[in-house]
Amino acid sequence: MRRDELAILGIQLPVLPTIVLGALPGPPDWAPRLERLGLDVVCSGAAADTPETLANACAAVPHRPLKAAGPVKGARIVECDAPAPPGAYRIDAADGVVCFGGPGGGEGPDEIASLVLAAVRDDPSAWWVAAEGLAGASLEAVEERLAVIVEAVRRVRLFLAKQQFD
Repeated sequence: MRRDELAILGIQLPVLPTIVLGALPGPPDWAPRLERLGLDVVCSGAAADTPETLANACAAVPHRPLKAAGPVKGARIVECDAPAPPGAYRIDAADGVVCFGGPGGGEGPDEIASLVLAAVRDDPSAWWVAAEGLAGASLEAVEERLAVIVEAVRRVRLFLAKQQFD
């Protein structure tokens, strides 16, 4: 993660921001659900966003950073292979991303927290924690998987804070 670029764009994220990469099952109305689950960056869930899906997600969750699937005008964070639109941050190979696959991985919050901590120990502020490969799963399985990832990241953040103050 290139924090300097995010700061220039006015995008504020916590250490180890949680995000979904790729599409989510069902209609592109995931933003409020992702906010409720505690993800730091929300999205519509569409495989490819349009100005309409982006506007709907932004209206549903106006206080969270929003990621668009594709270089949609008005997006602040984009997931795409093309260059980012002006004023947007593109998540790409230069970013440190700890990815967890779809449901069925079986890891609980403690196992995921251990994996995240091992990957980011040297510079946690340079990393994202992402879920991907969720499009083919059931809504319930996706929500369960994301809740476990969010809880794991919460535990890692608490551990890092305790280390800092000890």
